[in-house]
Amino acid sequence: MIVPLVAAGLGLAACTSTTPGLASTSTSTGSQSSAATSTAATGDGAPKVATPKNLKAIADPCQLLTPQQIQEIGAGEPRQEKSQWGEAKCSWHNDNLVVSLAPDTTQGKGLSTVYANRDSLSNSEETTVGGYPGLRTGKISMACSVYVGVSDNQVFLGTVTVRRDAKPEYKDRCAFAEKVAGMVLSNLPPAS
Repeated sequence: MIVPLVAAGLGLAACTSTTPGLASTSTSTGSQSSAATSTAATGDGAPKVATPKNLKAIADPCQLLTPQQIQEIGAGEPRQEKSQWGEAKCSWHNDNLVVSLAPDTTQGKGLSTVYANRDSLSNSEETTVGGYPGLRTGKISMACSVYVGVSDNQVFLGTVTVRRDAKPEYKDRCAFAEKVAGMVLSNLPPAS
């Protein structure tokens, strides 16, 4: 099931022309924890997660963000949908913004699945969110996506699409996507 995960990143990039250049990485969002990522890597180059979290503990993806966080980022009402790899995902839509969170707790390969197919992803760039390894992808004029590895076998995809720059923080789509991802990380319990 590697192809659907890659398609999630590519599908967004196909909608709009790409912006030249790569996004700069940001580590200022979410709680910082240098202990979360290890220097060791898997065979495909994905960093191992030293302090894993349990994404599966939150069964409803619309609960990955708290009501206060949803209000803070300016997101709309939630809609539960299916991700391209068959797991439930949640999207919040309004006139200004679309935020989508798609957990992958079923394929069992975490960020390795994304790294294995990195060459086919649009504008991929390594990043760290709250001390956890990530990969920015699909950066276009209106949107940016970030995959975040929460354990060696769980990952989530966070995508933001800005319809209107209603808030100054919306201007840097990738930094905003990482802010949302950092919020998700703060809500996840440690893996047992």
